[in-house]
Amino acid sequence: MDAKEKHKERKIFILIGLVFTILVVNLPVLYSKFYHEINGTNKVEDGRTDLRDLDLSKGVYYLDGEWEFHPNQFVHSDKKKTDNDKYFLEVPDEWTNIKVHGKKLTADGYGTYKLTITNFSYNKNITIYIPDFGSAYRIYIDGKLTSKSGVVSKDNNKIFTSPKSDIYPVKLSNRTQHEVIIELATTRFSGLYMSPVIGDYHQIIQKSILKNSVRFVLFGIGLFSLMGLFTFYLLSIKRKIYTLWMPSMVLLILMRIMLTSEFYSFWQNILFFNLSYEKTNEIMYAESFLLKFLLIFLVQEQCGIQFAKKEKWGFFSLYTILFLIYLCTPSTIYNQYLSTIVPMLTFTLDIYIVFKIYLWSDRLKKYGMIIFWSSILITVGVAIDSYYINGSILMDMSLVMLLLFVLFLIIMDILYIIRALDLYDDFSISSSRLELTKKQLTIQKEHYNALSGQMHEIREIKHEINRFITIMNQLVEEENIEKLRNFLNEFTEKASFDQLPVFCEHAIANSIIGYNYMKAKEIGIQFECHCSIANQIGITDSDLCIILGNALENAVYASSQIDPSYARFIKIESKAMNGQRLIKVENTYNGELNVEEGKYKSLKESNSHGFGIYNMEKVVQSYKGHMKIEHSEKVFTLMIAIPEIDIN
Repeated sequence: MDAKEKHKERKIFILIGLVFTILVVNLPVLYSKFYHEINGTNKVEDGRTDLRDLDLSKGVYYLDGEWEFHPNQFVHSDKKKTDNDKYFLEVPDEWTNIKVHGKKLTADGYGTYKLTITNFSYNKNITIYIPDFGSAYRIYIDGKLTSKSGVVSKDNNKIFTSPKSDIYPVKLSNRTQHEVIIELATTRFSGLYMSPVIGDYHQIIQKSILKNSVRFVLFGIGLFSLMGLFTFYLLSIKRKIYTLWMPSMVLLILMRIMLTSEFYSFWQNILFFNLSYEKTNEIMYAESFLLKFLLIFLVQEQCGIQFAKKEKWGFFSLYTILFLIYLCTPSTIYNQYLSTIVPMLTFTLDIYIVFKIYLWSDRLKKYGMIIFWSSILITVGVAIDSYYINGSILMDMSLVMLLLFVLFLIIMDILYIIRALDLYDDFSISSSRLELTKKQLTIQKEHYNALSGQMHEIREIKHEINRFITIMNQLVEEENIEKLRNFLNEFTEKASFDQLPVFCEHAIANSIIGYNYMKAKEIGIQFECHCSIANQIGITDSDLCIILGNALENAVYASSQIDPSYARFIKIESKAMNGQRLIKVENTYNGELNVEEGKYKSLKESNSHGFGIYNMEKVVQSYKGHMKIEHSEKVFTLMIAIPEIDIN
């Protein structure tokens, strides 16, 4: 696959990621909006609902719709009549949308929701509660307490909220009409912003136990992943491979998980000083904004997509302004006008990141696409949790963010391990390059010494040439043919020397081949070379040194282990064909091979035992090439094909 096709494929995957995010986030919202139409069930209307066809054995049922509402009253506890100040209010929604005596209700306060259920009977214990709800409430069925959460009070200073519900079983009477009363108190959340559910008591308890077990298992995995990332960070800090933003991001993720719905009730006394759940909203918003902002550094460092300082400051300013708006705006105004807009604006960065990666997809680092998709997990998790705790999603989605965040942490752990291994490989190859560079200097020194020796001999011959001519003239004049013949033979023998062959045009390749040619010749190994290697071939000198140096060194060593009486040989070929640089090295060997887990390793004893072939393979793979090894009983063959890059 060429660079253009790869770039196009990346862009397609990025667009798929964007579409995937939009669908996954919004499908639960759409399903909730048309829940009753899809399931063929009745919605609450005018404070009444008909449940004649309800089968609780199939699961819980959502009691959303138009409830009867009595502001500033606790109808059951106060035993007050409900004839006055009665309104019909949509659930889930906020009571700040209605006016009492000409004034809109404030976000804080208390009131009673009332529902009449008709044509419903059930022979087992039931319960009604509000899962993951942040305000304080009490729910009664036919006057019997069935669930409660926090401390309900008419005094704001005495209201205490917790997302955990205490659930009690209620056995319905034989009547087919039943009354449900919810007494609610809040310091900021404006009423029933989430839908109550009715269900079989034992099924709900079992589901709650299972949810808590899954929650703690996922949290444990997340904590273990955090420890792993911190370990990688501490091990790599001296090399400046990673920066402090990643551990900070993971800590924010774990804190965001701890602040999530019912899970907060476990940590409420342990870490948050028994802080009322409604008062943690400022912490949750600040933490969410910081987590969003750190996505910039995730994408920048792990994907290779750079952000300018003005971009970073721009988004930092945006999140600071949004947080100040949330912090300073009265709850009544915020809940009525800004509770949807502000959370939506937080996703500006997510959209910006997607389009930035799309435009610069050709700059993505290795594994950058995996990082992009893992960042989608954070976006989807935060978005779904935001919709869920604001009542836009009816179904229980309390574990979705936790699951996606933990999956993100696991992916990051795996990638850090892979990159650590890649770093080790790079270090191994760099060490090999350094070692081969030193060896290459030695090779070139010996090669040039041999050339220098030949030049010295040539200079000596040139120096003797005049004497040679004088003596020849004298012997010719004397017609002493026998002495002339002896003199010529003596001079020819003295002037003869072995000329160093030129194996190819590439200087580095030529010196490596020449060095191994001399080593082979010294120990009586036949050396044959058919190489066409130009000065510029699209492979770096250091990489070519690793390939040729290791291949020929192994070949010389393997052939040297055979009895000299055997016909020992080394043959190297290299040429360009169909856009590929082909290299083939054949040599005799004694039939012994060191193969571990399908990998060939050198039989030489050295500190770099086994790394020669491995490093060759890594270099070949870095060029998207292929390496193949074949062997018979006496001949070992190494074949390499590397795509040649057009350097023009």
